[in-house]
Amino acid sequence: MEFRKLVAFSETLHKLADSHQDLFGTELAQFKRMNAIDSPQQLEQTFQAVQEQNRLMNIGIVGRVKAGKSSLLNALIFDGEPILPKAATPMTAALTTITWGEAFQAKVEFFSEKDISIIKNKADQYKTRLDKRTQECLEELIKRRPMQQTPGSPISDNEELIKMAVRRAQSELQREEGLFAAYDQYQRMQRSGSERSPQNFQSDIQANNPKELADRLHEYVGAEGKFMPFTKSVHVFMPLEALREICIIDTPGMNDPVQSREERTVELLKTCDVVFIVSPAGQFLNEQDLEVMGRITQKQGIQELVLIASQVDTQLYGSEKRARLSDALNNIRDQLSARAQSTLADLKQSNPEVGSVFDNLINSARSNLLHSSGLCHSLNRRFDTPESWDDNDQHTWKNLTGDYPDYFSREKKDLSLNSLDSLANIAAIKDVLAQVRKKKAAIIQDKLANLSISTRKSLQAFQHQLISLGSNQIALIKNADVVQLNAQLNELKFKQSELALELDPCFNETMFEYRKKLRDEMRKVASNLLRESKDIMEDAESAYSETRTIDNDGLGSWFARKLWGGGITEKTVTSRKIFSSQVVSSLDDFINDIQDELGDEIERSRYRLNGELCGKLTPIIREVLDKDANGQMIKQAILSVIQAIPDDDFNLGIELPEELKSRGPLKDSEAEKFKDAADDFVGSLGSKVKNKISTFIDNVKLNAPTRISDSFVNEIERKINVLKGQVNSAAQTIDRLERLLRKCEEVAL
Repeated sequence: MEFRKLVAFSETLHKLADSHQDLFGTELAQFKRMNAIDSPQQLEQTFQAVQEQNRLMNIGIVGRVKAGKSSLLNALIFDGEPILPKAATPMTAALTTITWGEAFQAKVEFFSEKDISIIKNKADQYKTRLDKRTQECLEELIKRRPMQQTPGSPISDNEELIKMAVRRAQSELQREEGLFAAYDQYQRMQRSGSERSPQNFQSDIQANNPKELADRLHEYVGAEGKFMPFTKSVHVFMPLEALREICIIDTPGMNDPVQSREERTVELLKTCDVVFIVSPAGQFLNEQDLEVMGRITQKQGIQELVLIASQVDTQLYGSEKRARLSDALNNIRDQLSARAQSTLADLKQSNPEVGSVFDNLINSARSNLLHSSGLCHSLNRRFDTPESWDDNDQHTWKNLTGDYPDYFSREKKDLSLNSLDSLANIAAIKDVLAQVRKKKAAIIQDKLANLSISTRKSLQAFQHQLISLGSNQIALIKNADVVQLNAQLNELKFKQSELALELDPCFNETMFEYRKKLRDEMRKVASNLLRESKDIMEDAESAYSETRTIDNDGLGSWFARKLWGGGITEKTVTSRKIFSSQVVSSLDDFINDIQDELGDEIERSRYRLNGELCGKLTPIIREVLDKDANGQMIKQAILSVIQAIPDDDFNLGIELPEELKSRGPLKDSEAEKFKDAADDFVGSLGSKVKNKISTFIDNVKLNAPTRISDSFVNEIERKINVLKGQVNSAAQTIDRLERLLRKCEEVAL
């Protein structure tokens, strides 16, 4: 069978690579990570899981936090009952599988003692490195800002510099996600107050109904649950017909800050036959959605995707409101499908490796896009018990009855239920689910074929990388001489001071110009975008007229009202109306646009900086080292040093104030108050963005080294010493490498 050949091919390549790891350093490990190359054992498990004949149909539910995943699952499985909790952040979300079982129960898998020990060791490493780096940063800050340090005062007395040092150290080390995630997770374990071993926790939970089971699981998956930090995964079983022959994998929000849980999510997604991408209609298919879509199709081989625009009810109150509910819904679907078509086409063009997965969605976006509203489904099921509605339910109903009174009213129950159903659209989603079940065999075959193709490409790339590394290393050893290498080391030490005098000023001047130009370009980009902010309120604001009855003044008018209904005047009043959801959505999109544009400018500037540094520093090094210069080694060393300069992440971090939360259409005084708050926010946005840019540029200065010459010399010394060791045993090393090349070239599929 094809997959057995691929597994055998993988085993051979991994054995060859592992047995020659000492010759290649970290390059092979980096290559395997970048190209998602699994171990032979993982690869075999994946193939076996995919082709198992009697296995359940695995359905993945993915989407960012607050995308409406829990509401959708509650509607599909629990008839709208709020059984699954809503996560506030990725940290409080839980990785859960839900499938059929003979009773309501759950099995909780905890981290083992070994898992916890590894987490603790990594947490300790993080803390040690954080303390060390904090002290280093503090000493650097004191050298750069001597005026802020009172003469004779101890370092610990200068609180402001200490805080800056801590922030800088934390910012640097958070990039090492494995250590930082372990530290964060271990802190949560300690704060839980539990000292018991996970093996002693209750792991089998029984209940009589879904609600009772959900309540009992709170301690294990709830944001404040006592055992939540120790919970590895939760497997829920329920005797519900909707779960027959399927397994639903409910993932946390993607970009999970807990690395171990992110890895479990990715592993489970590999087994999925179909994935539902849930994205809020108000911010449909944003960057986070596209990132996860590209990843799960490219690396996990998933072939069947279903797009669901959730929370569609929030889009009914825009400036293009239609008189008929069906027209409004069709207009929203047209806009969403147009965005899906253009966005996915752009994604495929920029990431051709995703193959044909998106073709069906792109070519027939209108028919392949589903809308939903879990909240409207819940209102439909609890229509006769409005006392059970929370504030959000009440407000949604008020908006629906106010803007679409012909379709939503207490007096017209059947019409209201049908209208709520059309927004919820749960029946259509269930139909798609039923169709997917029928295509189970075809989906599995397609998934297996796609997995084979992608695995073959990855392993062949791995094979070529091994051959390329081996050939380059042989050439380097043959052309090297130990005497010359020692001479280069001595000359390097002798000329280190001269290098510092030439390199460091050039580097600092280039970095100064880089920061100045970057600040100016970022401000220019922000200014151009901020000019568009005035249009946000205009598009969401409208006027409406209504006739009001006013009592006339005077005793005669009073008698007229009492005797025959007179004494009144009808007056037409024009008032303001604000569509708050449209304002909030537009502001969120606007802020995201600023973030994206400034991020792109930073990336472009950093790319130009790397080129400028290479162009300016390399000639200086060649001139100083003269005949002792090894061109290839200098180029590799300078590239390594430049790449080691920290990439500064720009985070705009501007959130809407509480008074600008979406509350549906607003009228009169509420509209005026909301507009004032929005105007104030937009008015202050320019200064906030400018301050963020200034802070970012300051951090760029703080995070960059001031002496690049030391880093360069250290890197050259390291490379020369490694090469010396290989030259000293040249015959043996070259023989090993040549045998590796022969074996690599002999391996074939």
